[in-house]
Amino acid sequence: MSDEMNLPGQRLKAERTRKGLSEQDVAARLHLSMTYLRALEADDYDKLPEAAFVKGYVRNYARLLGMPAEELVNQFKALVADEQRENLISPVHTMHPSGKPFWLIPVLAIAIVAIIAVSWWVTRPDGTDVPQIAERPAEITVVPPDEPATLDDQAEVAVARDNPAPEMAPGTAVPEPEPVGEPPAVVSPSEPVIDRLQISFSAECWVEVNDAAGERLFQGKRDAGGTLSLRGEAPFSVTLGNAAAVARLQFNGETMSLPQGAPGRVVRISVP
Repeated sequence: MSDEMNLPGQRLKAERTRKGLSEQDVAARLHLSMTYLRALEADDYDKLPEAAFVKGYVRNYARLLGMPAEELVNQFKALVADEQRENLISPVHTMHPSGKPFWLIPVLAIAIVAIIAVSWWVTRPDGTDVPQIAERPAEITVVPPDEPATLDDQAEVAVARDNPAPEMAPGTAVPEPEPVGEPPAVVSPSEPVIDRLQISFSAECWVEVNDAAGERLFQGKRDAGGTLSLRGEAPFSVTLGNAAAVARLQFNGETMSLPQGAPGRVVRISVP
């Protein structure tokens, strides 16, 4: 058997053809769309949801055809692990035969050229040093002598001389000046509105939630009976890998209508 026929999708397709089942029959029994079924049989996992859901598709498909389900699931997991290991290989870690990284050679060359350029600039070819820029002397501000009082100032002095302040008896308290007025109240900026989103699940479901600014609040899997509680700025963008697994959806304590979808169907909604 060729390597291509060892792929899980190719084995499932071959067994379906041998049993005389059509794509429509299998898609209806597994509650899968034709797009998902064809991608699964072609081992085109980029068109399918997360690996956790694909494992469930492979297991249910194998059981439907009477094939060893766990063997096919393990083959799929091995394919995913191999792809992840290939993605970890980076050309940055490639070493020169001398044991030094390739990128270190051009970096050293650039550093040497920079040192030579700086040395030439500091000392000119004729042997004279670059003239230093003379420091500017600090500016001194001369305070002018007191200017003569204006006519208005002279008038105020005359009034004060003709109407001296009354003398206070010993022990008399000096009256406090009256307050000019209360300073204006400082208005603090309004607090940002925080909305609450709560989702309860009756089956396993992959979830991704983003807030109004597009910031990701959660991405991961929730099991049956689990609950997801998040706080942020609405509207929330919610992606459900299994829409039929949502048992209850609440926004700020108010129950919302549930998304409609067959088991295993990916649905994207906006709340509220």
